[in-house]
Amino acid sequence: MENKIRSNADTFRQIIKKSLNIELAYDLEGVRWLDEYIDRQRETLTDDEKAKLPNPLGSYLGESIRRTYGGTWTQHPEFGWGVRVNDRITVFPFNKVEKHLANAEGDSILGMFTSIAPLLRNHSSSSSSKSKYIPKRPWWKFW
Repeated sequence: MENKIRSNADTFRQIIKKSLNIELAYDLEGVRWLDEYIDRQRETLTDDEKAKLPNPLGSYLGESIRRTYGGTWTQHPEFGWGVRVNDRITVFPFNKVEKHLANAEGDSILGMFTSIAPLLRNHSSSSSSKSKYIPKRPWWKFW
């Protein structure tokens, strides 16, 4: 399945290059472009069109995450396919694309992509410190 996801991501990049003459790399700038693309298209797409986009867009997003931060594709029984960046961080790009297509900027794929680096820094600094305290609440709860 990972090969199919990678193939979908490459096909998406080829379509964008051919139709819009934009060369997308698997990096922050490519994800930034995709985030803006989703924002521009969200209001004009039909529900049927939105239902077809998570697969190619999520494949590209996931490959960008995997190639930027490392990790492997993995399947979770409840959340589907995701990228396991390390033992504590797994992201689900298909789900995130679906949410971004349905909602306003509060579900931005760019926000998820850029949040990974600080999480990796926190993980590496906390694992090397003498204190092995790991909070019991999810990272996104601030209270």
